Amino acid sequence: MSSETTSSRACVAIGGILHETHTFMEQRTVLADFAAQSLHFGADILSSMHGSRSGIGGMIDRATEYNWQLLPTLYAAAMPAGLVTEAAYRELLRELTDRLAQCVPVDGVLLALHGAMVAEGELDAEADIVVRVRAFVGDAVPIVVLLDMHGNISPRLVELADVLLAYDTNPHIDAYARGLEAAEIMARLLRREIRPTPAYARPALLLPAQSTGTEAAPLKLVHECAAEIESENEVICIAVMAGFAYADTPFTGPCIIVTTDGRPELAAAYADELSAILFEQRTGALPRFLSPAEAVALAKNQEQGPVILVDSADNIGGGTTGDGTDSLGAMLAQDVREGTIVLADPEAVALCWDAEKGAEVTLAVGGKADDWHGQPVRVTGTVRALSDGVFKCELPDNHFASFYGDTVNMGRCVWLRVAGINILLTERKTPPLDLAQLRHIGIIPETQSMIVVKSAVAYRAAYMPIASAVIEMDTAGLCSANLSRFPYRHLKRPVYPLD
Repeated sequence: MSSETTSSRACVAIGGILHETHTFMEQRTVLADFAAQSLHFGADILSSMHGSRSGIGGMIDRATEYNWQLLPTLYAAAMPAGLVTEAAYRELLRELTDRLAQCVPVDGVLLALHGAMVAEGELDAEADIVVRVRAFVGDAVPIVVLLDMHGNISPRLVELADVLLAYDTNPHIDAYARGLEAAEIMARLLRREIRPTPAYARPALLLPAQSTGTEAAPLKLVHECAAEIESENEVICIAVMAGFAYADTPFTGPCIIVTTDGRPELAAAYADELSAILFEQRTGALPRFLSPAEAVALAKNQEQGPVILVDSADNIGGGTTGDGTDSLGAMLAQDVREGTIVLADPEAVALCWDAEKGAEVTLAVGGKADDWHGQPVRVTGTVRALSDGVFKCELPDNHFASFYGDTVNMGRCVWLRVAGINILLTERKTPPLDLAQLRHIGIIPETQSMIVVKSAVAYRAAYMPIASAVIEMDTAGLCSANLSRFPYRHLKRPVYPLD
């Protein structure tokens, strides 16, 4: 730490690389995928992310209040998908470390990472990133890391960083608040007020995405207990990590990280206690699933809409393709009126744009990216509207903003009306985390009889306020709640519920 910290402005480097990696996907994540969502260099980080509701936005805003000299490096975030290619990973690392090298010496480092990033040849990407950062700044400089609570955290990462904290909510509506907290912890470190002593505990447990909501079992009670513990003066912060079951690594799964102020034995005791509570809550966490046909029939019998049909196996936020067709087929078969579904299908988008607004088209939609998400469905419909796919989130503290900022770009989009069904076709897969996704092109969500959401939990912040009912569907997809479908190779066994 610089000897001038107490008498002049603190110099704090800031940056991050975020990706939730689904290692069972065939498609790889390349540098262009980061560029399409959020890729900022140097001072552009501050101008682009300042004031956003992202985690790094909270860090920047609080650092500005502290009058620190912020030294921005690299900030990159891409939509969840398959393994990050070695070329993309090395390029992002090079940009981050080259820019950090120009900043040193620094008084501290703030990093926004995900926790479940896997690259070709690197199963523990976050630890690798922090190793490289630590090599430049030295052991005496504090590093504070903000994580997504879906991270798969290794003991190595806990050892490398001074403090790890994570979002407390899923849907992630507190990313900005946790960014503020990260900067506040850094301020205490710079003033030498605290001496972090972290402890790590990991139950032998896997949670499918459908079981990682923080307002239901098994996480609800754990978070309530963690909040009580965190109120103690000797506890700096607690990260309750739900894990990401679709990343095959030796440390995949939930874990607890408790950081105390100079009390390692207390941190270990609390981490073990919370880990035990989580394991005790493991049963009964999954909702009841219906086949798409049963779900659509039940939704049609509801007196009021919209009924939310949850296609969680095609959970875009978990890295899936967003083009699963099981629910569309069920709606077409039952002649649904005012049903809505979003499909990522750049090929269909191009055909509709060529046909232009008002045209009647016959084409195959969905089911094209892989063999996991159903077959393409041939439809005939009218091109109701075209858009550039750019919309501003209308929901405060939106999950989108946790990573990408407040404005979302889905690529070119089409509103295709097929009989009584509204199909929003997008060039880029985009999670259903804000009603503006539909509203921006003219589809009014409140007037729909049923809406398919390709999400496990994160849709709830936007869609629950308008939902008349919610029905979970058992569809095909890479985020199936049946984890026995996935061929794990690196996962430590035995683990519940696989063994």
